[in-house]
Amino acid sequence: MKFDNTTDPDQEVLEFSKSLVSSDYNTQEEKDFFAEKIIVKKVKKGELLLREGQFIKTSYHLFKGCIREYYLKDGEEKTVAFYTAGDSPSVDGNKDDQVQSAVNWECVTECIISIYAYEVETEMYRRFPRLESMCRIETAKHYSNYKTEVNNYLSSSPSERYENLMKTKPEIFQFVPLYHIASYLGVKPESLSRIRNRLRTSSSLK
Repeated sequence: MKFDNTTDPDQEVLEFSKSLVSSDYNTQEEKDFFAEKIIVKKVKKGELLLREGQFIKTSYHLFKGCIREYYLKDGEEKTVAFYTAGDSPSVDGNKDDQVQSAVNWECVTECIISIYAYEVETEMYRRFPRLESMCRIETAKHYSNYKTEVNNYLSSSPSERYENLMKTKPEIFQFVPLYHIASYLGVKPESLSRIRNRLRTSSSLK
């Protein structure tokens, strides 16, 4: 398994690295490929994995922590997504094309991630066709879920978005400042405070 060359791998990084090559689902040849080609590293809080305008050449998987996706409009950050453990941040576009990112990915906590270049992914699919089939199925599921989330977001009120975030990603509230959550909900921080107070009052009356 490859590690970030700037630091010695700590115990957490080692444990997550081992998880990539310990699955009973994968053959030994596949595990050897993962160990040789995939980098696992710890990323500091506040670091940007991806910048707006940067060419996208790498895939990530998040083992630990939280990543915020946002774009800039008139100098203001607009949060559009949060990724937590088990997620693989993704952007629109064909990986075979030279695609520039329209968003930024910021580590809002210290994160542990795996990294592999698109060329590695292409080589993996060529050598292990069954993995390509599996990944395409997962990608289709992800896209379907994403469309559902977008439709739900557009058709819901800020209060409903808040409640949905509480149900689907409650850990976000441990990781992310409330002003980022307000941005994601499409409201000002003071409006979020009113939503939280109203929901707390409603809950206490039940």
